[in-house]
Amino acid sequence: MNKFQNSMYRFFIGRRGTDQLTFALLITAVILSLISSIFGLLIGSILSTAMWIYSLFRMLSKNIPAREKENQWFLSKYTPVSMYLKQAKVRFQNRKVYLYYHCPQCKAWLKLPRHIGEKTVTCGKCGATFKKKA
Repeated sequence: MNKFQNSMYRFFIGRRGTDQLTFALLITAVILSLISSIFGLLIGSILSTAMWIYSLFRMLSKNIPAREKENQWFLSKYTPVSMYLKQAKVRFQNRKVYLYYHCPQCKAWLKLPRHIGEKTVTCGKCGATFKKKA
């Protein structure tokens, strides 16, 4: 058994392993596989299998700079969407306490406590002032 462990250890030295793109590919492949098996879609099954193979390729790849470049591209697209969804969740959770507005100039989110009447609001990002009723 020790010989097998040593050979596996040597095999995985210098390999990429999992990163955010690989994890997203695996999650998407699982979801697509479930949907294609429920509805009997052949194309979904083929795409799911391709995603499994590509994620395995990424995990076992020794070309770390190329995989890192792919992961950085993915993060540049994924991070803004992720941040928007997290902020939307917070806005939804606080909807009974605060009213949320966009700044008319820079479109930044601003929040006002509910039931305070009409207030002059100053945007912290661009400095614009405007009146809002909360």
